[in-house]
Amino acid sequence: MATLLFPGRHIVNTRFQEQYLSEVLGRPLGQLEVWNRGKLGEAETLDKVVFAITSINQEHSRYNPIDGKHRFVAVDRFARLFRESLGVDARIVGIPHYHSVERFAEYMLKEITEQTEGELNLNSENTIVLSSTPEVIKLYQTQGFGILGGELCSLDPMQYRAETPILVMKKIAAAGEKWKEDGELRRLLSTATLSTWFDFPEISKRVLWLYRDPLLNEQGSLTKTRDYATYTQGMSNPLILEAKYDDIKRCIVAGGRLVDEGCADGSLLARIARDFRDVDMLGIEITAEYIQQCEEKQRQGAYQGNYAHFHQRNLMERIFEDNSITTTICNSTTHELWSYGEQEKTVRTYLGMKHDQLRHQGRIIIRDVVGPEDKEKEVYLWCNDADGSEEDIFRNCADAEVLAGHLRGLSTYGRFKRFAEDFLAEMRESGKRSEETKIRYREEVVNEERYVVLRLKDAAEFLSKKDYVDNWQSELNEEFAFWSFSEWKNVLSESGFHVLENPNAPLAGSRAYASEWIVKNRYEGKVKLFERTDVGLNEMEYPVTNMVLVGEKR
Repeated sequence: MATLLFPGRHIVNTRFQEQYLSEVLGRPLGQLEVWNRGKLGEAETLDKVVFAITSINQEHSRYNPIDGKHRFVAVDRFARLFRESLGVDARIVGIPHYHSVERFAEYMLKEITEQTEGELNLNSENTIVLSSTPEVIKLYQTQGFGILGGELCSLDPMQYRAETPILVMKKIAAAGEKWKEDGELRRLLSTATLSTWFDFPEISKRVLWLYRDPLLNEQGSLTKTRDYATYTQGMSNPLILEAKYDDIKRCIVAGGRLVDEGCADGSLLARIARDFRDVDMLGIEITAEYIQQCEEKQRQGAYQGNYAHFHQRNLMERIFEDNSITTTICNSTTHELWSYGEQEKTVRTYLGMKHDQLRHQGRIIIRDVVGPEDKEKEVYLWCNDADGSEEDIFRNCADAEVLAGHLRGLSTYGRFKRFAEDFLAEMRESGKRSEETKIRYREEVVNEERYVVLRLKDAAEFLSKKDYVDNWQSELNEEFAFWSFSEWKNVLSESGFHVLENPNAPLAGSRAYASEWIVKNRYEGKVKLFERTDVGLNEMEYPVTNMVLVGEKR
């Protein structure tokens, strides 16, 4: 007796897999097309099958568009066919996501042993592996396992005899809402998958949304280059989080329904919940990683007993009914809408939707970076050139970690030159920005000091980004200084809001400011700004770094 291990995400099971398993289970290995049987003899029969559902704890992305519980249901129905028709022992094991690709096979085998408390100890002497993924096949072959190729009938050269599950999934996405009526898809999908998708219509809705959203990549993220661990550390740092909360807490309306649009890992909502115990908390986030972190916080009770629910959605979708929300918080999201959307058109459309969404006297609170007034003014930017190197400034780096190390070694002057080259470069290469967005500057020496001469707007972009070396490529896809505070207020008014300004209680209204922490820790000793006058260069104040903009629906 031998075991067949069938690892995979099992996002769908196909009719081919159904027929293939029916042909190989219960038959002697000598009658099957096995690539290297390992230590199993020809007379051994496959009397047991173990379905290993990989990345069972991941969802919210095209890579894993179906949550673990629904995949488990579908595989159980699929396995029942072989239990009932062939009398084989069919087991299902959920395998967590592993970041170590090289040890994937080893870890999976250990996980199966642990989950079954030692009952299933799969090895090359008792198990054959079924896989059509060349990378997975090679991992198991290295450990001496025999392989059944399934859809893959040849490794060299690679040839397939049937569509793989991921290709079938892409066909579903292409068919859209009419996938159920597609005759080809009905022939391709197994009976078990079809019945599960019919019984749980939310599966196909989620799949179609994930495949259609233009902002998401395969991993369910806005960008391939963002390091979410580092990004989250910065946003959820207790001191930074408290500063963000202090900025907005006096503007929140008590009671009703509060939405954090672009809620990231849910940390801000968790902080709000400590003081606002009577609000329903709704988080909107597009990235798969953050949705899972929000849900984990909910499991831990971080929202203080408040009702909390999280939607993985694009902020440009109409999610809530009109006149249904009391407070809408946009914390560091409007610059992403500008950067990854159609700039001004996207932001104005978004603000109009938020106005419709709010109740009478409901509020929108926008906390974000902001551009300086007089953005086109020519300024002289002094950058420290003695705090690092200027060697090989434009070095090509193998990955984000190597790039971060290189940037840390550059002087502030050298880092500016790298910034000027990299800012929005990826967007220009993709055709999403014109060549006019390239940073234009010249270098001048005044009184034996080197200066960069450029627009104040471009200087502000550099100041706001120069220290984000761990997420350099991601940050440099985004624009911060596109509107000044006065321009923002005009746009909010034009979107139907009454802009709240409270000179008697400034923390309860709209304001723009230069963060004392940023000035002290990131600017002083590193950068200075000057303007040219008739008598020479006069030092300027640093531009504002942040704004809190509060609009009320009246």
